[in-house]
Amino acid sequence: MRTALLPALLLLAPLGLGAQAPVPLTAEQAVAIALENNYAVRIAKLDAHTAEVLNTAGNAGMLPVVGINGAYGMDNSATKQTFFSGEVRQADNADSKTINGALALNWTVFDGFAMFAAKDRLAALEAMGKVELRQQLETTAYNVLTGYFLTVQVKKALAAQRDLMRTSQERLQIAQSAFRIGTASGVALVQAKLDLSTDSAAILDLEQRLATCRTQLNVLLGRQAGTPVEVADEIPAVAALDLPTLQQQARTGNSSLQQARQAQLLSDINVRQLRGALFPRLDLYGNYAYAHSTSSVGFLQSNTALGPNYGLRLSAPVFQGERNSKAVQAAKIASEQARMGTEQAQLDMDRQLLDAWNAYNNANQRVALGQRDIAGVRSQVDVALESYRLGMLTAVDLRDVQQGLLDAENRLLLAQYEAKSAELQLRMLAGNLL
Repeated sequence: MRTALLPALLLLAPLGLGAQAPVPLTAEQAVAIALENNYAVRIAKLDAHTAEVLNTAGNAGMLPVVGINGAYGMDNSATKQTFFSGEVRQADNADSKTINGALALNWTVFDGFAMFAAKDRLAALEAMGKVELRQQLETTAYNVLTGYFLTVQVKKALAAQRDLMRTSQERLQIAQSAFRIGTASGVALVQAKLDLSTDSAAILDLEQRLATCRTQLNVLLGRQAGTPVEVADEIPAVAALDLPTLQQQARTGNSSLQQARQAQLLSDINVRQLRGALFPRLDLYGNYAYAHSTSSVGFLQSNTALGPNYGLRLSAPVFQGERNSKAVQAAKIASEQARMGTEQAQLDMDRQLLDAWNAYNNANQRVALGQRDIAGVRSQVDVALESYRLGMLTAVDLRDVQQGLLDAENRLLLAQYEAKSAELQLRMLAGNLL
């Protein structure tokens, strides 16, 4: 994807003062730019990286904890000590100082296997982050491609409308010539002007819509809305797809289904982790300590100790108000809910796949019908215009032929766009859009 970014940017660079329009951006280049620059993609990448960074044995509690601690204390209290022998020692503001420090280690060696469940949970969260990133990449690619092909559709619709206006301009010239020589009425001339104005207004509307499509495409690409962008002239033909193959691919590659499965796995791991609190806990500890104390009154004037101490610490829950056991029960319920969510995600994916497949077939059939009709309708416009020139066809009939051609072209463009969109949705659902 990174290698495709530089050529895409070069294509969009200024072409010099004499350039008429930017070089068309291909659909593949648009996707490559979006996957690098789109803000939602960049945020998802950071989220996935965060989950990867946190997936360590230390965060799971499997490694020992080592720390250094120290303290210095001083006491100037008035002291009076009476011994069994009858001796009394008394001093005002008797100094007593203590200094201690230690290098301390604590290692939980058993906690009911909760640490292993915690490590599995971190691994599952990392996998979930990757699935969510992939889902965001697929969603961005789908939005970019549908936005790109919508721009192509509007661009072609604008070209068709301009062709219609050229015919209307020629019709106006014919009406003006006929009016000057007295073979046509002023009504025909006025109607020709009105139809030309209608065509001009339609062109303005399509130009505004095309500008909107371009700004929306730029935003999806993660760049300034006003960046000059040109798209291809045609929507490519749809790829031949097979429903059983798509269904098989979707069972393993669909991002939403994978996300539901990861959520179920996390719920199962949570049960294991909570169960760990029901078992005894065994810690290994060790310290290497230094202690020094001095006292103005007492048995010892000073005391110094240096060396290690170590041992095992065992703790076991006896009764905690059933908090742990109830938490495990609640986690089991959540796990069952997650399992149902996975089954629902499977049903939703199957439904979306079938709906997209039906839309794909329907649009392809309409494309075939439109392509068969369009050639004949285009030839009729030339014949109708010549007949109008010779006075063998009325202005109303010519306008009907013109409008029929425009409607046929728009129907074909819409069918081509919907067929391509359905193909992209099928590929995204099957997990092979990228």
